[in-house]
Amino acid sequence: MAAEVTAMRRPMASEQTMVHAESAVEVIDAKQLAARLRLPVSWVMEATRSRAIDPIPCLRFGKYVRFRWGSRELAAWIERRASGKQGDE
Repeated sequence: MAAEVTAMRRPMASEQTMVHAESAVEVIDAKQLAARLRLPVSWVMEATRSRAIDPIPCLRFGKYVRFRWGSRELAAWIERRASGKQGDE
């Protein structure tokens, strides 16, 4: 019974950052990405929308949005934005 309860409980905040050891890709939320990029959370969330000119690559789980920190897709998006190849919205 205890194993079932443990398996069904909601992850704690400290557990929400998951690291996949083989690929060194860390799954982070919008608040964490905003902090790493030094941007407002609202800007990050708006940039995930499909209507954005160059949307941030993300994972969607219903209303939850996560980002693969260390992935090639996110690194390429950051590089495009840093090089100025995409205009600001």
